[in-house]
Amino acid sequence: MEQIKGTLNRIELIGWVGAEPEQRFTPSGVAVCSFRVATKRWLGRDESGERQVDTDWTPVETWERLAERCGQALRKGSRVRVIGSLHTRSWEDRDTGQKRFKTVVRAEDVMFLDARTETPQASATMEEETEDIPF
Repeated sequence: MEQIKGTLNRIELIGWVGAEPEQRFTPSGVAVCSFRVATKRWLGRDESGERQVDTDWTPVETWERLAERCGQALRKGSRVRVIGSLHTRSWEDRDTGQKRFKTVVRAEDVMFLDARTETPQASATMEEETEDIPF
């Protein structure tokens, strides 16, 4: 990660993949994999003393070989650690002409935190377990 003197753009997330990752290829054949990572944030306690938690959904993008690996290994509910940087792009909406913005974490490293095998039985078991993850 290249830095410019006096600045730092680094993001680290540990959470769950919120939906099946979307893998695609650019017209020049470069792999891109996009997914959202759910992380929990403690808000404090309400009047009755109940713990209040919120979920943040962060869009993540991977490129090239890392994108291919993520597309093969990640599924909804997969636990991941993502290290990367924030990237914001803008475009003009074709319908309204308004300027739109999207900010994503461009991952430089994704660690797969689930111990997972590629057997259909293991995948079915993992899917059943992830239904209980409170998104």
